[in-house]
Amino acid sequence: MEKQSQREVKKEQWKEMAKVWASYLPPAKPSKNEIKFWEKELKKLPIKKGISFKALVLGSTPEFRDLLSKYKVDTTFVDINSDSARAMTSLLKLPKNPREKFVLSDWLHMPFAKNSFDLVLSDSAQDNIKYSEFKPFFKNIFSILKPKGLWFFGAVNVKKKDLLTFEQYINLYKKSPKIFKDQRNYWLNFFRLCYNSEFYDKKTKTYNFKKVNNKIKELIKDGVLPKKAIKDIGFGLDYQQVLISEQDFKKIIKKYFEVDDEYQDKSHLAMKIKWTAILKPKK
Repeated sequence: MEKQSQREVKKEQWKEMAKVWASYLPPAKPSKNEIKFWEKELKKLPIKKGISFKALVLGSTPEFRDLLSKYKVDTTFVDINSDSARAMTSLLKLPKNPREKFVLSDWLHMPFAKNSFDLVLSDSAQDNIKYSEFKPFFKNIFSILKPKGLWFFGAVNVKKKDLLTFEQYINLYKKSPKIFKDQRNYWLNFFRLCYNSEFYDKKTKTYNFKKVNNKIKELIKDGVLPKKAIKDIGFGLDYQQVLISEQDFKKIIKKYFEVDDEYQDKSHLAMKIKWTAILKPKK
């Protein structure tokens, strides 16, 4: 009975992951316009049947995998969590790509030879590794990408001119709580807090969501905010996200990559915190 119970718990874990991802809106995941931007470039590449062309997805992002499935691209997706891979696979909108395979691994120690891939796709992948590992991470991608390959790259990017203080964040909620009912406005404003010294560690480049929650809880305790505020403007998990600016990204990657193209999705104000680009290896 105990073993059966453990299996049931595991089953529910991946189902919950799928439910959460399905509920997310951009910029928490790639937008339709971002996918169209990358698709336009993909169609220029030699992806026709009979030509050797290999793509690598960092993570299990269903939006990327559907894009590659549409053109039946030979695809490998790499995730450190098999539950996540199963969850995201359940969200694919197109029939599963028969030329797709899954590799269980972290992104710093992937079992691929030099120049293995023509294309790499990722959206905020680097947010899931330590800042101290950024350089080896980018070096590793440079190594496994062919000299004429491309990297479809997405990252959260909050400009300093758009930052909010915690007081401004709370006042915005108190004045217009309905704004936060649109999940995209929530993501926009929650991330506009990111570089505040109360929540951001300059050494590790991490934005500490729990510290935001704790400040909100204090205001609820003091009667400044209603109890539902923690759900409305807090974050449900004890999580720390690595965040750096677009300018800092460009400084880090300049040894290995250059920007081939960039795109700004203007479908919603929240998308201004995304940097969407196509990178190419430096010669």
